[in-house]
Amino acid sequence: MDFKRIEWIFFLAFLGLNVFLFNVYSEARSEQQNVSQSNQTIPIEQRLETEDIRFSGELSDETLNGYYLSGEQTDMNAALRAAKADNDLAGESTVKGQQLTHVSSGGFYISDDAQAEETVNGYLKREDQVLYGDEYQYISNLSVLDGAHPAVVAAQSYEGIPFNDSSSRMDITLEKTDNLLQITKYSQTHISSITPLREKMTVYSEKEAVNTLYLNNKLPSHSTILWTELAYTMILKVRDKNVYIPAWFVAFKSDNDDTTQIETVNAFSNRIITNNAVQKVENP
Repeated sequence: MDFKRIEWIFFLAFLGLNVFLFNVYSEARSEQQNVSQSNQTIPIEQRLETEDIRFSGELSDETLNGYYLSGEQTDMNAALRAAKADNDLAGESTVKGQQLTHVSSGGFYISDDAQAEETVNGYLKREDQVLYGDEYQYISNLSVLDGAHPAVVAAQSYEGIPFNDSSSRMDITLEKTDNLLQITKYSQTHISSITPLREKMTVYSEKEAVNTLYLNNKLPSHSTILWTELAYTMILKVRDKNVYIPAWFVAFKSDNDDTTQIETVNAFSNRIITNNAVQKVENP
């Protein structure tokens, strides 16, 4: 295959990707404008109170910015080999598919819940324990320090917005020892070459995302909104490239069900995408 043909294949692939993203964005905006305006004059806070849907603090109407991002799934086998050639990771490491699992060799403990974030971020910086650790940050909303199975979640981020996606995630297992929580092992995925596909764009606010869930009957009466977070999630896979968008994750718990549920809202279009499958584009 000559160079010119390869050049054209890549040009057409990325042209198609941009057309696809533009169409998705335009259709979503159009649909959003056509949503029924009933009850829109009543503040969302008042409507939630009427349904006994509780939340702490205030729902923010601040409009933030985000990107369409692309990234490549890191070959953790190659990364592990490179790390061992330079600075051997202490402990046992194995790779299955795109996920690395590492069993810690030393005694790393969380002694105080209030210091958990500082302690975990310190552990992540240990080059003898973690690959790419300085790219990850502690995610408090997804971490559980009490209960029978305590665990911590960390993820990569881009310009201050974390990823909430299985392609960029560290699940750190903790084990109770007396009054301490010991870091015993973790499973890790990683994204390389994170790049914006388009210019920075305005996203819908936290309040607008919660309002969308309410209007679509996704927030049950007599429930509590536990937390909300703006994070990147994958929506498209183009051969070896992942495409991410910012989305609002809203966690809540019904009074008659102890299970925490999480709904996801596309922050560009304000559409619910909780159970949407990642679309895949193969060779053009």
